[in-house]
Amino acid sequence: MTDETFDGETATTPSVEVTQPLIDGLVGLGGYTHPLFNPDAREWSEGVRAPMPGQGILLLMGGLVEQSGLLDRAIALIELREVRFLKMLKAGATLRVRLTPGASRETGSGKIVQRYRWTAVDGEDDPVVEAVAVMLLRPDEGE
Repeated sequence: MTDETFDGETATTPSVEVTQPLIDGLVGLGGYTHPLFNPDAREWSEGVRAPMPGQGILLLMGGLVEQSGLLDRAIALIELREVRFLKMLKAGATLRVRLTPGASRETGSGKIVQRYRWTAVDGEDDPVVEAVAVMLLRPDEGE
């Protein structure tokens, strides 16, 4: 990852169970055509199942962060930087996100641009995806 410092207190979202219907639904909605995400009938009969596409993992990460309430001051996700996919995610796994704050700055309108390290980890606590998320936040009411 970056040399940027992420030294704030890390918070963790609740987890979500990754099921094959969830994967299949995201593959279908996303229109993925690659054979990796669409096992043929023979492969299916042999137990081959599609993994979660990387973009699907990013979608789950964003949803977990939003549902967690950890960034209730968030207005928008401005940018994802330095996204690295580290491990394939398959049905039966769980996924949660660790958020660690980094540098922030105030905009001319008084909003905050805050960087976070988002690390998605599975039930074994192995990193699945790492990214730097740049968020636009409302100022803290105490500020």
